[in-house]
Amino acid sequence: MIMRYFIYYIIFFCVAFTQHTHKFIYKTKFKSFQVGTTEITIKKDEPDTQQTIIMIESFSNKFIDLIYKLRHHSTLIVNNDDYSLLATTQKVQQGSYIDSYNATINYDEKTIYYKNLILDNMKEDDIAEYVIPIDGKVYDPFSIVYYLQNLPLNTNQKHLFTYYSRKNIKSLKLEVLNTEKIITPYITSTCYLVVPYSSNDKDILKNKGEMKIWYTADSKQIPIKIQQKMRHGIMELVLIKYIEE
Repeated sequence: MIMRYFIYYIIFFCVAFTQHTHKFIYKTKFKSFQVGTTEITIKKDEPDTQQTIIMIESFSNKFIDLIYKLRHHSTLIVNNDDYSLLATTQKVQQGSYIDSYNATINYDEKTIYYKNLILDNMKEDDIAEYVIPIDGKVYDPFSIVYYLQNLPLNTNQKHLFTYYSRKNIKSLKLEVLNTEKIITPYITSTCYLVVPYSSNDKDILKNKGEMKIWYTADSKQIPIKIQQKMRHGIMELVLIKYIEE
């Protein structure tokens, strides 16, 4: 009898406190040169909160640091079910410029509460704190990328999201175009090609095809390559390591 209760206790403990962690490590490339590393950690099913935490760390390598130091840190708190955004903290360094802010989403009040954390960088017409109205659920661009990993992808699919970035609320469409063979240091795989584009021609992603994401066409659907076309070249995140715990 004692052994039976002990086994029940162990099972309950494991179920109640199990936390799934996924870590993606990408090399960051610009014009075919490796310029840094991006690490994305996703902690699912946080105890007591039923929330998921996504942490993004991006940093330039030592050589690039001598020219133009780049750092990006983001912490996203999202809903477990659909990765809709609950709160975010962002800190970006570009050379000597540093910017940081946090935002909290209140879906009952249909508002986003924004706060600038570094007042020294503010312009005269900037406001340190303000409220942004929303009509429904909003996402961070990174939460969209990794939410799609949980959906069964098929060619010709289309998905529509509303995403939040600093002071902006915008609509974003994603289309699964076809499958392609992609080679990375982590894996060579047939992948779904997903292309995000704006719902109007005035958003950041002005032209269909400016950004591309490749997900492995298997049960895990890992985003192994992300490509962003920029004014002076192409920036790529190429997966070199994936850890699942």
